[in-house]
Amino acid sequence: MSSPDPRLLRRLGTALCLSLLLSGCFRPVYGDVSTTTGPTKSEGVDVERRMKSVEVKQIEGRVGGKIRDELIFMLRGGAGPEPVVYRLEIKRLIEQGQSAVVDPLSGVSETRTISLNANFVLTPAGSLDPVITGNAVASATYFAGLQRFANIRAERDAEDRAAVQIAERIRARLQAYLVTGK
Repeated sequence: MSSPDPRLLRRLGTALCLSLLLSGCFRPVYGDVSTTTGPTKSEGVDVERRMKSVEVKQIEGRVGGKIRDELIFMLRGGAGPEPVVYRLEIKRLIEQGQSAVVDPLSGVSETRTISLNANFVLTPAGSLDPVITGNAVASATYFAGLQRFANIRAERDAEDRAAVQIAERIRARLQAYLVTGK
């Protein structure tokens, strides 16, 4: 029977020590920070309740409506709205389509890409001064064949996938702000 490799034991020991030291740096987004002690003591941030208090303004177009619906569901989780504390507005939504691959025999593009670019602003309910501004970018590809109606449906599905990505990125940015205030 052989003894364990000393280098392996040293690596495992180092990994265990690092994980124990860094576990104190972890702060869950939905965690209660009112129990923390020391100089970082906070009044307690209930991120879930604060996210429900964000009003998402109307966005024009089908894709804009999809982004708004996804944001409302991601922020509220299907629950009713809380009293409005913040207003989220998508200032500009740009949609672009590109053809990446063209079939050399038929001259028809096979793969297309939908790109969405959204500029957003979060303002307190009683103010016009923004607390955060940002930009979210997403893209989705789809196969475009020779069937016209299948192409239309594939393009719509790609737009919906990109809209969900935009909503997830905006939600993540809002979560970060509501937890840290930055």
